Amino acid sequence: MNIRKLILQGEGTTLDFKRTITNHEKIARSLVAFANNKGGQLLVGVADDGSILGVKSEDEERYMITKSAHQYCRPAIEPLFEEIYIDDKLVLVVKILESDTKPHYAVDEHKDWWVYFRVNDKSVRLENV
Repeated sequence: MNIRKLILQGEGTTLDFKRTITNHEKIARSLVAFANNKGGQLLVGVADDGSILGVKSEDEERYMITKSAHQYCRPAIEPLFEEIYIDDKLVLVVKILESDTKPHYAVDEHKDWWVYFRVNDKSVRLENV
């Protein structure tokens, strides 16, 4: 996988950059949006401007993503992980496949469950689903 080429494409319907994972609800929205659409990839350790920062602890990032996918998404989502080093910096690639069990819901900070869909480079909440 050529990460540099992927980063140059920029964020879009099937690609999202995350500097780090710090919020279960926010990452659950992204996971659900990809699963409800065509699938996609999160590049953790990459800033919104495409600069490669790397992750401090891939185990901590994996834990946050896996917990979000299992406890903050309904039905649960199974992310696939790959670690890639670029200039001695670790980028965690998280692949989310298009789901066969749509729609998926993500819980928000108010404990409400919503359907999200990927539109361009945003995870958009769908109303009345």
